[in-house]
Amino acid sequence: MVGRALKILIAVVLCLSVATPALAQTPPPQETSRDKATNAGPRRQLATIIFAGLGGAVLGLSTLSFYGRPQDKLSNIAIGFAVGVITGTIYSTYSAATNPQEFYGDRPWMDLETDPALAQHEAVPSPVALQLSWTF
Repeated sequence: MVGRALKILIAVVLCLSVATPALAQTPPPQETSRDKATNAGPRRQLATIIFAGLGGAVLGLSTLSFYGRPQDKLSNIAIGFAVGVITGTIYSTYSAATNPQEFYGDRPWMDLETDPALAQHEAVPSPVALQLSWTF
């Protein structure tokens, strides 16, 4: 009796361990180059410009301690903010010009699927393409 129960138990365990689970789920979506460009491009540049402006404002604020009447020189804060924004804009423009993949991503420049102006044109077949047909 014990021998038969042991054989059934071993058979069940082997059947369960050999079976692989079949999942009816799709894999998680991969991050496309367009998503990377959207996350890394304009938002990052705008953040760089804003933080550079705030840093300039803090530097302008720090100069007030050198004056006897700091309330007369509050324009240093605005000047520091303006210099920071200009510096951040120059840096962001330079980095976008020298490394356009960071801003635009790795997409081809003329994407027929996403550009509505180009989508109306049909793709021209390649002259090398092999065209087969059957006639009866």
